[in-house]
Amino acid sequence: MKMLLALALLATMDAATAAPIHPPDGTYSYRVTAGDLTIQQSTIVITSDVATVTVQESTSIPLKSFSAVATSRYDCSTLRQIGYRADVNMSGAKQSATAIFGAGKVTLQSGAQRLDITAGPTAPLEVVSDNLVGTMVMLPALLEATQANALTLAVTAGGRAVLGTVQRATSSARPSGVPASDRSVELDFASLTEIYWYEPQTFVVDDVEIPAQTARIALISRTAAVTAIGSPAPVVTPVPTPPPHFISTDVAFTSTDGTRLAGTLTVPSSGQGPFPAVVLVAGSGPQNRDEAIGPNNIFLQLSNALSNAGFVVLRYDKRGVGKSGGSTETRANLIADARSAFEFVQAQKDVDAKHVYLLGHSEGALLVPSVAASDPHVAGIILMAAPALPLWQLSMEQVLEMTPPAQRAAARREELAQLAEIRSGKKTGPGMAWYRSEMDVDPIPIVQRVRVPLLILQGEADLQVLASDLPRLVDAAKLHDRDVTVRVFPNDTHLFMKLLPGAARTLQAEVQGYLNVAQRIDSSVLETIISWLRRQAPP
Repeated sequence: MKMLLALALLATMDAATAAPIHPPDGTYSYRVTAGDLTIQQSTIVITSDVATVTVQESTSIPLKSFSAVATSRYDCSTLRQIGYRADVNMSGAKQSATAIFGAGKVTLQSGAQRLDITAGPTAPLEVVSDNLVGTMVMLPALLEATQANALTLAVTAGGRAVLGTVQRATSSARPSGVPASDRSVELDFASLTEIYWYEPQTFVVDDVEIPAQTARIALISRTAAVTAIGSPAPVVTPVPTPPPHFISTDVAFTSTDGTRLAGTLTVPSSGQGPFPAVVLVAGSGPQNRDEAIGPNNIFLQLSNALSNAGFVVLRYDKRGVGKSGGSTETRANLIADARSAFEFVQAQKDVDAKHVYLLGHSEGALLVPSVAASDPHVAGIILMAAPALPLWQLSMEQVLEMTPPAQRAAARREELAQLAEIRSGKKTGPGMAWYRSEMDVDPIPIVQRVRVPLLILQGEADLQVLASDLPRLVDAAKLHDRDVTVRVFPNDTHLFMKLLPGAARTLQAEVQGYLNVAQRIDSSVLETIISWLRRQAPP
């Protein structure tokens, strides 16, 4: 999933003669969705007195194992922001961030990191806190107070300053559920546009649209009651892994373009080396070395099981994630990263260089065949939930699966139009460079060029990569009468976890399940992988 911008405006213009209006004191609940999937819930409490307006938010994002409580304070007479603090709990790690405000500048501080950002000459300063919605509710009132036509974003990630423009009138279609009396204001930040719909009398935000991310932030309830917000809610705890019989070491290696990638190497602590090895290549999006999706650490579970079974394993943070460098992803540099990871493992003294395997999950299963097809040293590949179609066709399948039958023809036309804009380069924004580089790649001719043994695994209940498409991939793999093993696991999802009891067989239900419920990988999947590897590389 992509990050959403949460905005906290600093009014730097002179105060109006009368105190600005702000949303009434009370408790507000907002839901963040991408398509039909709920990805975030936020509770926001606004309180005020004669001097200060205080906005508190409690939020959680299961996809990132993220929860936070943030507090912003504003001068009641000017709506100039005078205080900010966020306490964050992410994957069990806790940290705090604060902002210190001065005339036309802000100092952002998190741990030992301290960043000073100055406003543009004609644009008030605005602090951006990734993943937080809370101060967005103040935006229409703040714009009214400042009468600003431009904003300077102080982006906490990397300490960047981004100039945004304000459009006070917009021709955008009114979203469903937004009252007819609402006004709108549009903010444009580089390739990102945000459209706010709000009550003109109270400045209560009813809806925020972020078209580039197909995201929406909607008010789902409000009440005049006020309850203090406490500490960040605990994130769902991942399932425990078995006791380790291996040594775990943080490592780093360099990709072909000089990007430094960080990961974890696990080496069996018993038995005689050198050992056969497996390199894990993650799926799409900003995946860390554990391939953490909600509370489910897919690659951590895989790595522990494989190293306990006698295999060296490397798992690594993707570009721009965790401790890895780099930023923009394309198919070419992701393949280069996987190849560099393979070469790094081959060179380890504890590794049998003739028996190093590549395991790719989801998009990773689109990448590893390209490495194996061009490098004769790859001993074999394991494809988990491997797409059998070009990415644009997978996207179309997912869109249509989430669309009622009567609306599918129109949805197909709309999706084709958006795909054409991406293909031509007209549509830009986060992730578009990667998508454009991958969208038309057909995996079939690449798999046909692979000459090493293959293990292909598919979840029967996977609604992101459909089991019904699997024969296309299997036929290509078997074209040259190679060693190909195929296993389909009943009721397994895209993450090779069992479909939750009573869950609907829909993509939304599947994704919501593994974003919110900690589960173990199907033990049959782990046994199949280990048995196949032992046949390929007997002790």
